Amino acid sequence: MITQATGLKIKLDVEPQAGQLLDSQSRICNWLYNHLLETANALKARFIASDGQDEEAAKIVYSKRGLRDLVPGLKQEHPFLKTVHSSPLKNTALRLSASIREYQKSRRGERKGDAVNWPKFRSWKRKWFSLEYEEPWKGYKLKGRVITLSLGTNQQGQRLRVKARLRSPLFAPRSSVKALRIVKELGEFYAVFTVERALSETSVGEPARIIALDPNHKNLAYGVGTDGQAIEIENLATLKRLDRRIDELKSKRDRCRRRSRLVQYTREDGSIHRHWEASRRWKRYDQALQRAYRKRREQSKTFLYTVANALCREYEVIGVGDYTPRGGGISRGMRRAMNNQSLIGRFKRVTKWVALKSGRLYTEFDEHGTTRTCCACDTVVKDGIPLQVRAWTCHNPECGSSHIRDENAAQNGLRKVKEQLVPGSGRVSPVEVLARCTWRVAPTGVLTLPGGVTALERGATKID
Repeated sequence: MITQATGLKIKLDVEPQAGQLLDSQSRICNWLYNHLLETANALKARFIASDGQDEEAAKIVYSKRGLRDLVPGLKQEHPFLKTVHSSPLKNTALRLSASIREYQKSRRGERKGDAVNWPKFRSWKRKWFSLEYEEPWKGYKLKGRVITLSLGTNQQGQRLRVKARLRSPLFAPRSSVKALRIVKELGEFYAVFTVERALSETSVGEPARIIALDPNHKNLAYGVGTDGQAIEIENLATLKRLDRRIDELKSKRDRCRRRSRLVQYTREDGSIHRHWEASRRWKRYDQALQRAYRKRREQSKTFLYTVANALCREYEVIGVGDYTPRGGGISRGMRRAMNNQSLIGRFKRVTKWVALKSGRLYTEFDEHGTTRTCCACDTVVKDGIPLQVRAWTCHNPECGSSHIRDENAAQNGLRKVKEQLVPGSGRVSPVEVLARCTWRVAPTGVLTLPGGVTALERGATKID
């Protein structure tokens, strides 16, 4: 049986005193992370100085559980760590070890994507450190909508607990909950439950339905499937409005004073602390900006997962072009939209993950030359096709086929995907397009076609 792990994020109603307790737990985990990172830095320097011969240092820094094994000793040395439940403390060390291993993979060239740097120290004021309970119903329990979190013990050895109320019910069986994470965003607490759901198994040995997607910037992607459907997946319309709102808020915030008031006080050890605080106006705009960023992040996440799940319901093999935005663009605004605000990279990662969990096959094909090559006769337009040309006719007088720009690229991509599945099968003929339709996703995650028809009803415009 194939299972899919999903996250259910539910807002929490937390009393002020309980919120202060959760903040203190997060601060302690943040301190532990930085302390372990300082230890890892020293052991790394020791390992380098030994020319790779110090096996003890390597075992602690580069193994999966080396840093985690230091936590019990640190709890004896620093008793305040005992006030935090063992699960968040353990996962703090595991998260740091995972970051170090990703850095090692990046150095060895075993990791795709951008290079990963060595972990940095974390600032709790900048980002709240989440509390993770990785085992099912260990350290937390739920009765109705009231969730009780077990913390550590106080100086008298008494177990500390904190209660909160879920804003909405947990619509999942208790047996499907595998983990819990407490996060804080913009002053609000959330409970993120990891829920495991069973999916029906699907054999992809002989795929019946294949789709090839040509990613671009005019729309998210244009696909052609072996079922004769040509699908244009439109970008989420609300993202442009959010981008304009983000630019407006950043402009107003940056015109305010970042260093407005000097705060100074004496610590318990006699040292003097100094830092600058921003003006009230800067803080107000910054909070509004963070809310806009969060809204954009949530809407784009819903958009991508909705499209990916719809593709995996309709097709057994999903092929996506390997195009990645790098530079380019006619104007500064176009370059910014293509490189910084494009969802193409995230779309590939999400589709690959959903396909894996759904028992589908995800693959990428070489997109070079797919746009300017005629899918009917393989004639290549030497000088390419300008961006503003959305439809063109083959220059070969013996062919003369008319093409929609993105549809032709998707047809060539579909041929490459078929050749990947059956190597040496020879040239594959293009698919006859029987119907064209457009997929639009609302911010709520509802996928619709023109005329208000949902995609599950498979509404489409027939081609005469």
